[in-house]
Amino acid sequence: MIKILLILVTFFSLQAFAASPRTKIGKDKVTLSYIEVKDEAVKFVAFDIHNMILRKSKGFLWPATKIAFFKKGDQLYFDVTAIDNSWRNIFCADESPYGYFIVGGRIFITTSKGDDPIDLEQYFTCDNETERTFYKPDAKTKPENKNPVWRYHHTGSMATVLNSTNIASLGR
Repeated sequence: MIKILLILVTFFSLQAFAASPRTKIGKDKVTLSYIEVKDEAVKFVAFDIHNMILRKSKGFLWPATKIAFFKKGDQLYFDVTAIDNSWRNIFCADESPYGYFIVGGRIFITTSKGDDPIDLEQYFTCDNETERTFYKPDAKTKPENKNPVWRYHHTGSMATVLNSTNIASLGR
């Protein structure tokens, strides 16, 4: 009986380990696992932001996007940041990279920030078989325009946009 219990505990602990993304952070690069969005609110925001950037006259200058999750009290929020061709703000010191997903050809880097740990496994499923390495840009590189940022409040079944900044950088 103890052997069976030991085998089950080992099996489930290996399953839990395999479910979380393998993030490797080096001095000048970060390797992230591919993740799939299972949360409908995050999926809707990703499609909406992608389509909005795509329709803007300078949208082609912003090929990637970052979603940074954080908590205020018990409330979950996330910032969606458009990343320009300099890739300057793709990885920030106060953020922990989690994984990446793709919507309509646009890469979405997923991170968490802040002191409160966030269980992102409830919003994403991981495919540890597919990884991609992202190189950190030179810290001296300056973006040509300020990054457009949208702040959302995740309310469970939906996400509500609270504000947006630097949207003019995307053009008309």
